[in-house]
Amino acid sequence: MKLNDCLRPLATLALVLAVAHAAALPSDREQPVKVNAQKLEANRGKNLSVYSGNVVITQGSLQIRADRVEVHGNPEGEIRRVIAIGNPAHFQQQMQQSQNLVKARAKRIEFKVNSDELQLTGEAYVDRDGNTLSAEKIDYDLNSEKMQAQGQAGDGRVEMIWKPERKPQGQQAQGEQARDEQEATDEAREEQ
Repeated sequence: MKLNDCLRPLATLALVLAVAHAAALPSDREQPVKVNAQKLEANRGKNLSVYSGNVVITQGSLQIRADRVEVHGNPEGEIRRVIAIGNPAHFQQQMQQSQNLVKARAKRIEFKVNSDELQLTGEAYVDRDGNTLSAEKIDYDLNSEKMQAQGQAGDGRVEMIWKPERKPQGQQAQGEQARDEQEATDEAREEQ
């Protein structure tokens, strides 16, 4: 196997991660891609690279951890999809400067490169700024941040937990003062 044949899967993976960063931190795209795995199998004829054995992929704030990661391409060398499989597989990335990491996990995570979509299947879970969604299957559009979730057949459920937004101290005091003033106005009207 030639050196170029060994480097091609890494270059392909770097391209996938760069495309995934459309809504991510700008500095992520400038960071090197680091892949650690116990094994790499690349089949150029099938446009498939498979990393296995405690796979950890990082680039800036992006991190993928899985037992196995498949990178699927087309004959032109463009990536169509990346599949991470684990018990569970993990994905995390900071999408914008002011936000916390988006964290996702599932037994199977499929990233569709052209549409920037994540499909999480099998005990799927997404945490965005402390707001969580749990279901058997979650489809998450990284660009629009739209999500769809499905529970298992039968008694399977979808669970969403929203935490209350915290207001800065000054806004909280102003809100309480406005509420007190409104209550006083309402009481005065009732007395008339």
